[in-house]
Amino acid sequence: MENGIVLTIIDMENKVQTAVGIAGIVSGVFLYLTPMKIVIRIAEERSSEKLSVTPYFLAYLNCVFYMGYTAWSSNWLAVIANALDALIVFHYVMIFMFLSPINLIAYTRVGALLVVFVVLVTFIFVPFSMHEHLGVLFNGLVATAFSIALYITSLFLVIQRKEVEFMSFYTSILMLLNGAFWFVFGLLRQDFFIVLLNGVGCGVGAAQIYLMYPNNKGKIVKKGGENKTKIA
Repeated sequence: MENGIVLTIIDMENKVQTAVGIAGIVSGVFLYLTPMKIVIRIAEERSSEKLSVTPYFLAYLNCVFYMGYTAWSSNWLAVIANALDALIVFHYVMIFMFLSPINLIAYTRVGALLVVFVVLVTFIFVPFSMHEHLGVLFNGLVATAFSIALYITSLFLVIQRKEVEFMSFYTSILMLLNGAFWFVFGLLRQDFFIVLLNGVGCGVGAAQIYLMYPNNKGKIVKKGGENKTKIA
């Protein structure tokens, strides 16, 4: 009887974990699709509008590194999530690379080659030279470091530029929701790195929402014939 109850609880926990993971996958895809309108406009105008590729580049690294970590820890729902997100962001990075000024293209391509080298060393050579547990720990630390750098960069850009066109209210809401889903997923799975990363993601999403909205600090201004939201 007791064994049956325990098995039922475990089965329910697994189902909840799977449901939360799927919700995280869906919210993550929508999160990374939010810049699509801006990227399409950039592609149509064939100009990067002097926008920085750094947030997208960090987002790509974040997805790739976490995909490696979750693969090493056999967390296949998270692998799927990061693979889909990496595929989306990869296209953004490519568009920025080819529409940037000529002198920046060379630097970007060299940077991309260096990133490929770092990824190969990080996820192929280094972990295989370690004990399995140390390999997972190493990948988790690297992935979490890049992820926190991504979140801090996005928050810094909002504060520095005081312009939220590229980190909209809906993007911040999705960041908060996505972080919350994966935070719960990490708790259920007892994965410290997923809990840490997504706890930071929730905090940054909440901070961006606070900076942009509650007392309506965001103001609509005209710039180049277009409405843009700025923080007072």
